Formats: sequence, C-alpha cells, structure tokens
Amino acid sequence: MTPGAGTTPETQKKPLSRRARRVAAGDSSRRLNAVPFLIAALLLALITLGLLWLLVWSDDDADQEAAWEWVEDPADGVHARDVPPDDWETGWCLSGYVDEQTPADVVDCEQTYDRQIMLRRNISDGPYPGDAEVADTAQQWCHDELDVNTETLAQVDHELQIQMWHPTESTWEDDYDRMVSCFLVHAEGAGLSGNFLPTDEEDDDAETASPGD
Repeated sequence: MTPGAGTTPETQKKPLSRRARRVAAGDSSRRLNAVPFLIAALLLALITLGLLWLLVWSDDDADQEAAWEWVEDPADGVHARDVPPDDWETGWCLSGYVDEQTPADVVDCEQTYDRQIMLRRNISDGPYPGDAEVADTAQQWCHDELDVNTETLAQVDHELQIQMWHPTESTWEDDYDRMVSCFLVHAEGAGLSGNFLPTDEEDDDAETASPGD
C-alpha cells in the first residue's frame, strides 16, 4: 500500500536530544551548573581577604601605638624616636622635625634640636568657635601669655620666633582637633640648644615678685 499524502514515514522521526541520547545509552547522571559554585568561591575569597586586611590593619595600629619608648637618661641624648605628633608634650625638644603630620625624635634640650614645644593646650569643647576666635586664642596663648626662660634667652645671640598650630574648621569637625601648639624656633632656620621653658624657680619668682620690683 502506498503511503498517503499526509503521512510521515518512520524513517523521518525527529532526532533525539543530547539528554535523550545519554539516557538511551544508559547514562542517567545529571550535569551540575558550575555558576553557583564559582560565585560561592568568589565570595569566600573576598571574605578571606577582608579578614586578612582587618587583621593587618589592626596590627599596624597596635605597632604605631607602641612604636616608641621613653628613655629617661639616654647615653646618646635621644629620649624617644619617631614619636607621632599626637603624643608630643610641652617642654619637649624635637629633632628631625618635618611637619605637623610627621613623627620626630625627642632629644635632650642641651643638644642641638629643631624646635622646642613651649605649650600644648586644648580649646574648650563645643561647636567650632570660628576662624577669628581660634586664631585669637592661639595668638594669646603663644605670644601674649607665653613665658620664656630668661636665663637661656640671655645666652643666645640670634633671633627667635614662635610658630603656632591651631585647629581649622575641618580638623575640628573631622579629627576632633582642639589642640593649640606653640613652638620656639630659630628665626633663620638653624638649630637651637638649651631649655627655653621657664623652670619652677622662675615661676615661683614671678608669682612672688611685687609690682615695684
């Protein structure tokens, strides 16, 4: 019998899919999608790197906090090396000074040094008082009210200058900066020697002196 016009011979069946061919061949395993595993591996790597970064960053902060030690009677005249500016104190004589963000060495004031810290004092807390008031406060503390050791001053044959640090609006808000610092320096940029901070005896004399003396 001749096939009719709308029939399809069995020899023209639709080809089997790849999965169907695997099943027909006895392979019933399923292929896993690798994309989720790649994403999980990437997230794990990022988390690991983040933890390592936090660990290293914390170690760096601890190292900076304990990076310097004070020597009371140093044989070489250096009391402490690489002291960060946040740790500087009134009366210290600094060597290797670069700027207000860079650590410096603290040396015996009888040696040659770059500058002496004559005063470090915080402005009262609260909202930023304004550029003019901050500058006026620094001027008052570092010039109008600053005392100098008269005996040491009498021994120098060069001019001295006072340099100041004081907060700005940005450092007040962003860094919680309230510090005014007064530095005594050589007017021509040379080194200094001697302690220009008043001694306790001078302070006592000034307090007990009568107006007519």
